[in-house]
Amino acid sequence: MALANTSSAEKTEILFGQHDVLTKWKQCAYNTKREINIYADSGNSLETLGFKNYLQILNYLKQKGVRIRYITEISKTNVQFCKSLMDIIPEFRHLGGIKGAFGVTDEEFLATATLQEIRPVSHAIYSNAKQLVEVERHIFETLWNGSVPAERKLKELEEGLEPEFLEVINDPQKSVKIIIKLAGSVNEEILLLLPKSKSMVSLYHLGVFDQLIDACKKRKTKIRIICPINDENYELVQFLHTSSPNISILNGTEGAVGLIIVDNSKLFIAEVREEMAREFSKTLGFGLFSNSISVIKSIRLFFELLWTSDELNEKLKAHKKLQAEFINIASHEFKTPIQSLLTYSELLQSGPEKNQSHVDAVQRNALRLKLLSNNLLDLTRIDSNTLVITKERFDLSYLISSVVEDFKNQIKSIYTDQSLKVSLANQGQLFVEADKERVTQIVTNIIRNALKFTENGTISVALRKGKREVTISVKDSGQGIDPDVMPHLFSKFTTRDHNSGTGIGLYISKNIVEAHGGRIWGRNNSNGKGATFSFTLPVKQ
Repeated sequence: MALANTSSAEKTEILFGQHDVLTKWKQCAYNTKREINIYADSGNSLETLGFKNYLQILNYLKQKGVRIRYITEISKTNVQFCKSLMDIIPEFRHLGGIKGAFGVTDEEFLATATLQEIRPVSHAIYSNAKQLVEVERHIFETLWNGSVPAERKLKELEEGLEPEFLEVINDPQKSVKIIIKLAGSVNEEILLLLPKSKSMVSLYHLGVFDQLIDACKKRKTKIRIICPINDENYELVQFLHTSSPNISILNGTEGAVGLIIVDNSKLFIAEVREEMAREFSKTLGFGLFSNSISVIKSIRLFFELLWTSDELNEKLKAHKKLQAEFINIASHEFKTPIQSLLTYSELLQSGPEKNQSHVDAVQRNALRLKLLSNNLLDLTRIDSNTLVITKERFDLSYLISSVVEDFKNQIKSIYTDQSLKVSLANQGQLFVEADKERVTQIVTNIIRNALKFTENGTISVALRKGKREVTISVKDSGQGIDPDVMPHLFSKFTTRDHNSGTGIGLYISKNIVEAHGGRIWGRNNSNGKGATFSFTLPVKQ
């Protein structure tokens, strides 16, 4: 029976009886040119309703190149049938609570008008009216976007997984309970984006961070937090940093949304209001709680982008700070010898006779300036990958003994009031193939550092030959390596204070050693007095 005719080519009608309905469905399927979309509840598939060659027709459409999308409610009673459909239809999804069935193609739609399961279809609505078909296609798209991949649902049924959910929370107290429960359930990793510094303080008072610190200790849980850092939460940030090496915190910008991702399996996002009330729950607006894998992946990608951006920003800030400190230190380092040169030059000019001590002072400060300028040039070469190593064969023992003798003479003339000795444990000739000038530079840098931190005592240099390398060690009885400096010992611009030099000597030495294929390291002495720096050079067999 025709209900309406918009034109001679368009019609909408109600079909009565199972035979007419199934015949019309078959006709619609065979008329499909590009795409067919099917929506059917778990008991309303056309096969269970009497259409025995349902799968064959779908397979025919697939071979024809027609795109097939299918939505149904997957349950324990229809798992096998759904698997049969999935063998044919790659785009297959699950949606709970489905009632009835309809199919929409490029130009037609057919919808059953019964909600009774397992009974034969009694009647249906058919139309090829363009506007009605477009409406049905829009309805299908809406349902498709709200459904989940069939593989996920099948996994839930077969492995007993928690069903996928996406829940909107409008109860602040419930949101707080979810946050506390998530923190207590974390196993491998938790990601926190906190939009306010006070949010971190509030979570601490809720006991959330106690749970996370406990998880770090018991399960080696990794925790990453992005949060604005200021006076309000600075002490808490320091406390968390020292609580576990698995806790990483980056300084973020203020925002209006916070999120938690636990073990890549649960996600909670909440609006955080501008005004920060005493009760944390009163600051929370709408929330979203989900275990949807696709949603979690999308939000995690957003978090990772923020993390990378903030991490880079922190590094840039640290680098700028180091550069500023280096400029200040380098200025001081240059100013001191320049001032000395000017002073002693004036004394030499004004004095009636040559004063050897003044001449020595001029030479000493000129050499200091030369060393500083050379170090800056080497720093530039290293950073631009233009450092050149020119190897030659020479006696390493003789070279180091010459350097040690030079330092002994300096100590006699400069450190007259100090009981400081430099010694070398010489074991005869030891030939290596290396850059003679650069090796001299390394040994000089290390001994000069030892002198800075050893007012009284000894500095001993030793050589030890192995099968494939020779090890040169400089041991002092001075202040030792500061624990705060130790992790960055060979990094650029690392200094104990403004009186410790430019902080580039060990960085340059490390690069020269590694350019030779050797290693360099430093450690505090086991007796608690002083430090030992060692480096290796390969020995040709």
